[in-house]
Amino acid sequence: MDYKLYYWDLPFRSIFIELLLEEVGAQYRKCDATEIYPERSLKIKNPGMAPPYLYECKSKTYFAQMPAILMHLGREYDYLPKRAETHTLALKTILDCNDVLMEITNFNGMSMWSKPDWETFRYGRLSDWMKIFERTGLEHGLKGDKGFLLGTTLSVADIATTALFGTMVYSFPQLKEDLQENAPHIAVLCQRVEARPAIKKFLAAQRERYGNGYCGGQIEKSLRKVIE
Repeated sequence: MDYKLYYWDLPFRSIFIELLLEEVGAQYRKCDATEIYPERSLKIKNPGMAPPYLYECKSKTYFAQMPAILMHLGREYDYLPKRAETHTLALKTILDCNDVLMEITNFNGMSMWSKPDWETFRYGRLSDWMKIFERTGLEHGLKGDKGFLLGTTLSVADIATTALFGTMVYSFPQLKEDLQENAPHIAVLCQRVEARPAIKKFLAAQRERYGNGYCGGQIEKSLRKVIE
């Protein structure tokens, strides 16, 4: 066993880590977040505020915060770009993904979505986010079925981008046209990454088991109400 991943039975932030672990063939076990959160969250080595937590068996170390976990795994498995600029852009991409997750949940459920506020977000900031990813890919040679977000090699940035938008449009098919309109090359990139053998097998099993669940609770109910 290489890792234990602590999260709930939902894709949301967990799937970013799971897709990379599946891609590299790591041995890991998904554990219920309640084994740590909230009672033990301040007692573990390198504490974090909330799941996901990744426990690395060989070093007996916990890692928290999805972007930090992805950067750690990217370094461990050589999924980070080599050049300084694109290495930095990989981190920037993951942080952008985390920002989108926060924004699409209306700042982690600080308030529930109203239809007018959702429409403003959907056709404003969410569209702009999609265009940012598209522009990044185009600037680094992404074209249709060729290339990746930051060049010619699959990196953690592609895994994160797919975890973000691939999951989003699967959970909310109404947003598929938004992605195709604002980021057509990213839409194809997500399909290509999701078709990679290990990832394809994992996603098929996960989606059969959990359906189109996204983030759960009142936040997801609020999202589905304004989208559907």
